[in-house]
This record gives sequence, structure tokens and C-alpha cells, in this order.
Amino acid sequence: MRYVSAALTIAVLATSACARTATVESAGDVAASPTATPATSNSLPVGTTMQVRLNNELGTESSKVGDTFTATVLNDVRASDGSVAVPSGSTVRGTVTAVDDSDDATDAAIIKLDFNQLTINNQNHPFEARIEATELQQQGDTRQETIQKAGVGAAAGAVLGAVLGDADLKNILVGAAIGAAAGTAISLGAGDVEGTLPVGTVFTIQATEQVSLR
Repeated sequence: MRYVSAALTIAVLATSACARTATVESAGDVAASPTATPATSNSLPVGTTMQVRLNNELGTESSKVGDTFTATVLNDVRASDGSVAVPSGSTVRGTVTAVDDSDDATDAAIIKLDFNQLTINNQNHPFEARIEATELQQQGDTRQETIQKAGVGAAAGAVLGAVLGDADLKNILVGAAIGAAAGTAISLGAGDVEGTLPVGTVFTIQATEQVSLR
């Protein structure tokens, strides 16, 4: 794992022509669990990972604490016996648990997201997960248009879409509410602009509790 440094600049973002991916330690005191594969389609063990695509825009201006959001599972999660535990098209639901906007070029905008439900074939299951990585797609946009839409200032001091760990939160001196709230903290860039995770943002998420599917 690697941590986001406040010294990183907008040049990091501008070098990617198709998609930007930032992967660092997830928020929380406990290190990420090893990746796990379900034994059968009856349950998901801790550590099960899946990729999901965000269905709602989330940002410092468009979101507030308590807002709900959904994301769609992109690929089948298969069990070791060959059965499909989570089919593509399933839905995960979550809540915005903290938002902190950016007021100047040295201030990082941050949002915290917490997952709480997995829906498979119209059946709802309690679901706890953390975000391990984000990938911001640039489909149909020029690089500069996408950067502007995502709310990255010209003097950005934090990487857009990076998952922040506790050390990062302390280093950028965010409020206590951000650090105490449940969920995974994500940098929305820096500068006196609105920070946004656009519709279509891809998350890699990992289950933090066992999920019974039957």
C-alpha cells in the first residue's frame, strides 16, 4: 500500500489519457483483509472483492451527510465451486457519512462513503464493505474537460479519487467529523472548486463482514 502525499500535483492526473487510478490504504485502523473467494453461492466471506460502477454523482456541493447512493456490480463474483454468488447487475447501496469541501489550493476536499446493502435478484442483504481503489473513467471527454468536471483546481494538492487512510487524514488536517465518521474517505482534489465523483466512477470494494445470501 502507498499513501497519498500532499505534494502530489495536478500533473499526476494530466499524464493519464484514458483512466486515472489511485490505490492507497483504505480508511481505518485495520489493514485490508486478504482477498477471499466464496466457497459456494450461499455466502460471501470477509475479503470478497468486486468492482462496482457509481450510479449517482457525489460531491462536496451535490452531496450531504445522510444522502444515499447506489452502484452496479460489473462482473459476476464466482464461488470456488463454479456457482455465481453475486451476478453482474446486482446493486450495492451506501450512505454519505461525511463531507468536507475545499476552500483554497492547499485544502483537500474529502467525502466518506459507507456501504450497507447488497441486492441480488430483488433480495436485500446487509452488506458492509470498504473501498480499496477508485478508477475515474474519461469516456467521451477530453482530458481537460474531465478534469474540470471532476472539480480539480489548477494547483491541486491531493490526487482526485484517491482512497485515504488515517495517516493521510491527519496530514491534511481535516475536521474531527471526517475522521470519526464511518466509511472510506476519498480525496476529491484540492482548490477553491467543487470536488466531484462523476456517475460512472468505478470502485473496487471489499467485504468487511461475512454476508449470508440464503
